[in-house]
Amino acid sequence: MKKIINEYANYTVPFYGPAAFVVKKAKGSLVWDIDNNKYIDFTAGIAVTNLGHSNDVLTKIMQKQSKDLWHLSNLYINEPAVKLAKKLCQKTFADKVFFCNSGGESIEAAIKTARKYTSEKYNKNKNEIISFSSSFHGRTMLGIALAKAKHLTNGFAPLPKGIKNHSYNQTKNLDSLFSSKTSAVILELVQWQSGITKANKKFISKIKQLAKKHNALIIIDEVQSGIGRTGTLFAYEQFNINPDILCFAKGIANGFPLGGILTSDKIGNSMSIGSHGTTFGGGPIACSIGCSVVDIISKKSFLKKVQKKEGIFLNQLNKINSTHKCFKNILSAGLWISVEFEHSISLCLDSLIKNAHKNGLMVLKANANTIRFSPSLIIEDDLITKGLAIFEEVILQTLEK
Repeated sequence: MKKIINEYANYTVPFYGPAAFVVKKAKGSLVWDIDNNKYIDFTAGIAVTNLGHSNDVLTKIMQKQSKDLWHLSNLYINEPAVKLAKKLCQKTFADKVFFCNSGGESIEAAIKTARKYTSEKYNKNKNEIISFSSSFHGRTMLGIALAKAKHLTNGFAPLPKGIKNHSYNQTKNLDSLFSSKTSAVILELVQWQSGITKANKKFISKIKQLAKKHNALIIIDEVQSGIGRTGTLFAYEQFNINPDILCFAKGIANGFPLGGILTSDKIGNSMSIGSHGTTFGGGPIACSIGCSVVDIISKKSFLKKVQKKEGIFLNQLNKINSTHKCFKNILSAGLWISVEFEHSISLCLDSLIKNAHKNGLMVLKANANTIRFSPSLIIEDDLITKGLAIFEEVILQTLEK
């Protein structure tokens, strides 16, 4: 294992600080390293493998499709892409779909589409975008410009222009950012960058009011909150808001690269042949997997189980906190959960994560004092219990130090 870790350090650009083990295989919500150590996975590839690792149903679909058609280009129509587009439109507000490969690309497509529509329909200067603090819209130059956070933007100036940023969940002075130049407002209904934070009703109501007043579009970024993660197929269903454009990716093909946007006929039809594109987006393998993912996750019975599993997490985390008084906040949106630690543990958060790995549990760091869980949506109840028992033990180890 050490040899592979050293070669990783030698041959890869240091964009990441990975865990000190090398993964060999994974199944469901379990992962094994090359030394055959087993881990309970509370990360699901950062909210991607929503139906578990190496899902048998999806593996068979992938194998079958790979024998029939692997790749063409978007100069030719493939049937799985058409089927998935139809399913997504039938199950959402949308009339049109554009497929790409990732969340970052979906943000790019959404902003380009919004600007094209508003600049042609209203005036050529209607191109400004309003975004919000503590957001995360990917790591492209556009994505980091939208987030406007120092840890994302340092060293990468100059950033794309035409973006105004406002405090999330704050309505004060929000109206001052809107004008005849405003093309769109982009927001996450559930933020995760600093722990799970939901948009409040007053904030959403104000955005809807101002967008309507100024003929601005509403772009909802559901790259991570979509595909059942929050207990509905898409989170917007819970917030009394219909987006003009919705961005999706991550869980749509359970780890096979696929993303895209959903929108209406009137907005989608503003884009013309050659105005945007992608080489790999909407490929037959990814879309054949996506069809099955949407069929499974969109069922009401499935989504009710997600909500039930959320309850198991919260009940056990509250029991841990009542015993050890270690959390300042426990927040959730479906199987997307964050725990903010008291000061005594937050100082040792990196050590806590390393100890979790040593004890057989994979978790995510949200910020300096917050741990985030995004397990598969089909994680077994007993693995939730076992994983949180490990988590409690690791907290005790950290407190003792």
